[in-house]
Amino acid sequence: MNFNLRKKIRRYQKQIIFIFLVLLFLFPAYFKRAIYPYLYGKKYEGRLEISQRDFFEDVKGNPFYFSRGKYTYILEPKTNYAVTGRVGILDHYDTLWNKFFRGQFQGAYINLVPRDIFLVIGQMAEKEVFNKFKFEHEERLGRVLCKGVKYRTSFMSAYKNQEEAEKSQANFRECHQYIKQEEQNNYHPIPATERINKALSMLLPGDLVYLEGILVDVPQMRLNTGTRKEQYHENMIVNGMAPGMCFILYTTKVILNGRVYE
Repeated sequence: MNFNLRKKIRRYQKQIIFIFLVLLFLFPAYFKRAIYPYLYGKKYEGRLEISQRDFFEDVKGNPFYFSRGKYTYILEPKTNYAVTGRVGILDHYDTLWNKFFRGQFQGAYINLVPRDIFLVIGQMAEKEVFNKFKFEHEERLGRVLCKGVKYRTSFMSAYKNQEEAEKSQANFRECHQYIKQEEQNNYHPIPATERINKALSMLLPGDLVYLEGILVDVPQMRLNTGTRKEQYHENMIVNGMAPGMCFILYTTKVILNGRVYE
């Protein structure tokens, strides 16, 4: 290495380390992707295909104990489940900020479900359609919106002119036809092993991922995923059924970027 270059590196060593730590804090998944697949995954010889519908088989399994960290939970199996979908949005609840901000209220739940994953399948997951969407996630619920559309118009965000209004409406008509309730869902994955947890921590929006496991209830926390047949969105909205719209998935297998994690 050139002597002058070494000298410059030593001079700016602290700044370089600081920048690296900032990038690591802001974009941890990218750094994990360089290491975790070789430490925790095995090569996957197959090729992922987007699910046209998710696989489910309702079961009547015995409750079992599951320990993670300092907590122990009782999980009640409801449905054997598998899906391959594209990640719309990902929320990490196990970051330092979220632990500080939410931990005093949701410590046991954050430990059980460290992140949320919003997936789309079928036509919605095809790239040319997927790129028409933008995704929002609030209070552990996700939703699909259309790019280039103003959803909230007030005196602060009104259309600038008629041309902008027409363009927004045209974008909505083009995009909204592809939004289907049966091709989207929000998941609360419980990582069955630390390998699974590492795999889920690497996910980024746009990734194609395979998830397999068991939909479960967590009675001690009053969390009811229900059986798959009771999980459709319209049941919750129209009939007021107890199960929510999110799948509590005890995740036993993940396939991501040519690697399988179990």
